[in-house]
Amino acid sequence: MSQTKQTPYTGIHAKMGAKLVDFAGHLMPMQYEGIRKEHMAVRQEAGLFDVAHMGEILFQGPGALETINYMVSNDVAAIPDNHAIYTPICHPHGGIVDDCIVYKRTATDLIIVVNASNKDKDFAWFSEHARIVKPVDVSEDVALLALQGPKAAQILALAAGADHLGTIPGFGLGWIDLCGRKTMIARTGYTGEDGFEIFLHPDQAEAAWERLFEFGRPLGLAPAGLGARDTLRLEARLWLYGNDIDDTTTPWEAGMNFTVKLEKGDFIGREALVRQKEEKPKRKLVGFVATGKGIPREHHDVYLPGGTPEAPGAKIGHVTSGTRTPFLNQSIGMAYVPTENSKPETAIVVDAGGKWVPATLVKGPFYKRS
Repeated sequence: MSQTKQTPYTGIHAKMGAKLVDFAGHLMPMQYEGIRKEHMAVRQEAGLFDVAHMGEILFQGPGALETINYMVSNDVAAIPDNHAIYTPICHPHGGIVDDCIVYKRTATDLIIVVNASNKDKDFAWFSEHARIVKPVDVSEDVALLALQGPKAAQILALAAGADHLGTIPGFGLGWIDLCGRKTMIARTGYTGEDGFEIFLHPDQAEAAWERLFEFGRPLGLAPAGLGARDTLRLEARLWLYGNDIDDTTTPWEAGMNFTVKLEKGDFIGREALVRQKEEKPKRKLVGFVATGKGIPREHHDVYLPGGTPEAPGAKIGHVTSGTRTPFLNQSIGMAYVPTENSKPETAIVVDAGGKWVPATLVKGPFYKRS
């Protein structure tokens, strides 16, 4: 535990009675008053997440945009200034190094937020492959918060005295004055809800947390931990690196077609992705909803139905993420299966720890906000 890093919010989490765990080398809150309560707060009011464990990598100067665009599969050049874009970072063989969000302030000033568990790997990858502008790891200078939920914009507007938040579009960037400092915000998140990620400096972190709760608590704002973050992202059918995507999976297989812009020109992995698109992926990541009792989990095997529930058919894949979600009150999950078995409404059976759970493949996110 002595090697575990703390975020600027760790002391607050302890005071609030959070269950703290070692996650990606950081002491992080798994939950406060319970995953279900925190999940429902985000769906119905708002939740505040410490995401200061994430990595932030800066590219600045002439050629910054071109440098990044060569190293990711989506087209950062296609978005306006003050916007963000979600994208995989691919190996030459097409596998995914990581997924990230690129925040483009201008063509010469961009910051990438990467997964905490991959921060060092990603920084090394960018350093090795950057053609013009070298990356700078600014993770220690950013204490990121995620304010998510239907009331997130209202709470942030009250806390910052800002009346312009409604003009910031999804995946748009803006600036507010918060606790005496000009602060970048982005209308992004990992929950399927409206909300903002707030790029704070560590020396304003505690004051900003307290101010958000000063204005947010009367509106139902709750602190939310890693447990709720995972159930929320799965309801929204968002990918988790290490579970649903990794070095062995490609964007085509993972259903990330919208993140691959072959027409933009050369980028790392393009040749392999062109080839796989022409040959068609042999497997696909699918979503499923359980139709019987039981909760599918990561690593559970997936089968075709057989003659009886006790005698399933052929094994065809494995679950990458699975849970019973608080808001939908359903057992849901994602799994890799052969392409020929990936059509919506296909029946499958999951071996949930020795319990056979029937399920049906479904299209699109399990939950989508209205």
